Amino acid sequence: MASQVFLEERDANGNFSKAYYDSYDHDVYSRTNIAGIPHSSAGLEKKRDSFDTKGFAGAEIIEVSADDRTRRGQHYVGRRRSTSRLLRILQLLISVFLPTGYPDSVTSDYIDYQIYDSIQAFASSISTLLGNRAILTSVGVGDKDATSTSALFITVIQETFGRLATITFAWRFGSMLEQECKKFRFSADLVVNAGIVCDCLSPYFPGNRSVKILLLCCSGVLKAICGVMANGSKAALTQHFTNSQKGSIADVAAKDSSQETVISLLGLLAGSVLVPYINTNREIWTMLIILITIHLFTNYRAVSSVVMDTLNRHRTNIVFAQLMDSMSPGMMESDFLNQPPVIPSVILTPRQVSNQERILEQDGVLRWGSRGAVMGIASIGTFSAVRRILPPGMSIQDLLSIFGHGSAGYVLWYETSRVRGRRSKHVTVRIALIERSNDDSPTSDLAYYGPKSSETSTPPPYGQVNTREVRAWVHALYLARHVRALNNGTGESNSITSARDNVIRTLHLVDGLFGPTGRVIEALGIRGWDLTGGRTMIVSGSMPRMHVLDSLHEHDEKGKRLIT
Repeated sequence: MASQVFLEERDANGNFSKAYYDSYDHDVYSRTNIAGIPHSSAGLEKKRDSFDTKGFAGAEIIEVSADDRTRRGQHYVGRRRSTSRLLRILQLLISVFLPTGYPDSVTSDYIDYQIYDSIQAFASSISTLLGNRAILTSVGVGDKDATSTSALFITVIQETFGRLATITFAWRFGSMLEQECKKFRFSADLVVNAGIVCDCLSPYFPGNRSVKILLLCCSGVLKAICGVMANGSKAALTQHFTNSQKGSIADVAAKDSSQETVISLLGLLAGSVLVPYINTNREIWTMLIILITIHLFTNYRAVSSVVMDTLNRHRTNIVFAQLMDSMSPGMMESDFLNQPPVIPSVILTPRQVSNQERILEQDGVLRWGSRGAVMGIASIGTFSAVRRILPPGMSIQDLLSIFGHGSAGYVLWYETSRVRGRRSKHVTVRIALIERSNDDSPTSDLAYYGPKSSETSTPPPYGQVNTREVRAWVHALYLARHVRALNNGTGESNSITSARDNVIRTLHLVDGLFGPTGRVIEALGIRGWDLTGGRTMIVSGSMPRMHVLDSLHEHDEKGKRLIT
């Protein structure tokens, strides 16, 4: 019996395309027409039950007889349109809540972060409801003796302290939010949960107005600090997630706000159903502990999933400690100026470093790798801080001569101190960035970035990268390691000569790595680290820089002379 094969599929725009195959018998089919476009009759030959649909991926083929075509064909079309309706809904949700051009417009770690971030926002919304109910109880809602003026007075005090905290925290820590965005994003949730706990404690002091106001003011301060940390770190994360070539920072930020709005609304609705059934102290604190645990765990997983490709202080410690560990023993004590180029494979990738990163690492710590002991601390500041720890017999000119009278781009010095209960000494390194005035030519703090030849298919960007900050921090790390090794061995002399030799030896090591022979910056670029345009997170904010002229001056960021 003659029959027809009816094929229907959707194109990229959602339109339907039909193809009819006439059968001459039940074993061989010849393709005659697809969507009105004629084709050769020497079509595909396949058995009837295993008809080849190559070229029609995802399409379905169904056989209908001449007198049964309408009924079965309508059933088929209805089934396909039902599936297509679900796809259209999914596409609508993607366009509403995900950045335009997703996934090409964002980095690969974007979706992992957003999933965990949505879960923590949901839990936070419910715990916030518990805190708000406690605040209302504390200010007198339901108490016939309380007045609206009293509640307003408490609210004004709480808001006042909160806004002062916002200004103060932004002034003191605003410049650090970008370089430590993962730490501050997680710390923000630690702080806000502490504020919610203060809210829930306030109703337990109904007769002690001072304690109640103190708890509510602490809550306001903590929530204000959370706002600064969360907003600043989110801005840095948004910049990281946005693909600079295909994405828009504004669009990514707007879609993140939409996601957070919907999740918070769902959390409020769920909390509205749940909170009325949580009344006893045991129920309140049990639920609060559960919600805080979910909130902190998911937030920690969210920030841990972020793979930053810029070097801050902690990531620099991990990368260059691993680099030194991969080299031959005793390299720290050798002459490194003739070292061959660094092999890129010994450099950790951003994802490998992300797996080792400590989210709550103390700022300025000189730690060997991610699990090693803390050898000391380092800070980048004014030249006055460096000068204060110089030994009495050493002049400023002696220090400058070690660093090429400004050609290195920085100067540093160190001091050691005993830590109670430990054999080794604690190393404190002070760093000051310097510039050579009246000199427009590139200095040694500019390093070549990118391979010398086009051997790789996707070479990193070419150009010059400012490595002064990274060089200074790596020098401090290697110096602390070297001094620590001497302390654990035969012991270190406290003479100026010994300290000077330590600084010079580690300076040669750094010069070899960052010089034309080591070419570590090129290796970093090949391994995926973004150093173009001076993108490093070593220095936070605007730092005073010492300018080297015929005589020594130090200026702040506005050009005001500090010392001569």
